[in-house]
Amino acid sequence: MIDLRHALFIAVALSLPALTACQPADQAQASADDLEVGTPARDAYVVDYVARDYAFVGPTEIPSGWVTMRMANEGLEHHFIYLTLLPEGKTIEDYASDVGPAFGEAWEALQAGAVDKAGAGAMLGQALPEWYASAAYMGGPGLVAPGGTAQATMHLVPGNYVMECYVKTADGVFHVMLGMAMPLTVTEEKSGGVPPRADYAITLYNSKIDVEGTPRAGRQTIAVNFDDHPEAGLGNDVHVVRLEDGTDLDKVIQWMDWMNVDGLQAPSPAAFVGGVHEMPAGRTAFFTLDLEPGRYAFIAESGASLGMVEEFTIE
Repeated sequence: MIDLRHALFIAVALSLPALTACQPADQAQASADDLEVGTPARDAYVVDYVARDYAFVGPTEIPSGWVTMRMANEGLEHHFIYLTLLPEGKTIEDYASDVGPAFGEAWEALQAGAVDKAGAGAMLGQALPEWYASAAYMGGPGLVAPGGTAQATMHLVPGNYVMECYVKTADGVFHVMLGMAMPLTVTEEKSGGVPPRADYAITLYNSKIDVEGTPRAGRQTIAVNFDDHPEAGLGNDVHVVRLEDGTDLDKVIQWMDWMNVDGLQAPSPAAFVGGVHEMPAGRTAFFTLDLEPGRYAFIAESGASLGMVEEFTIE
């Protein structure tokens, strides 16, 4: 039996790659065609959050429009903020009561070895409520190591959101199950923020990451164009990982898939410095980071094993 609290944590933690979620076109209003890389810097609306082991600290209500979410990681493990926009009229309580049990049953079966990934996806397809297909993934600051800060800018429409972190502890427990989830209300009030100036851009396809410009040392803002959306799964995202001399990139790729036994489980095989999570296809988001000289890679979560990895070097 899964109580309401446990159902909530399971629901916001687990979005199986075999599950297809609809991304309504009217739930994000900035496309790549609307934005030009290299336009002058403009005012931003910034909201600050702190990530701890295991909770978020920050506002639960923010205005709509262009919003920059800046998350300082004060914990001892990697964290991120993952945003899900719920359909109109739905709340985090609905997410818990309607979605939690379905995800709970599928996850328990997967853990026990009773089903594989495809089998778990089939279980979800039969158990999830119809309204869940209208939930939209709306970005959020990407993976960042302890002591770091991740910053992402998205265009957010009014509505009820869930923000979460589903990285795992060393024992394999999702952070969200330990309390790292909270509701977020985006109001009708406008933020007044505008998209930042981008130093260069990347485009996310279903099996590759195209870099349109040259990464450089220092502070920079990257525009992320979401071109494709996979037929099944969460969508496409991008994170930046620093590759030290002893880093095994294959292990990093394996680690990015949370459905693997040690996927997204502490300790990370390398240090991440930021990124941005999934958004609907055809939209553009931004993330800002500071890069020191060294080797890095742009890398996706579930898409890493499909080729969504692009190495680069900062001189």
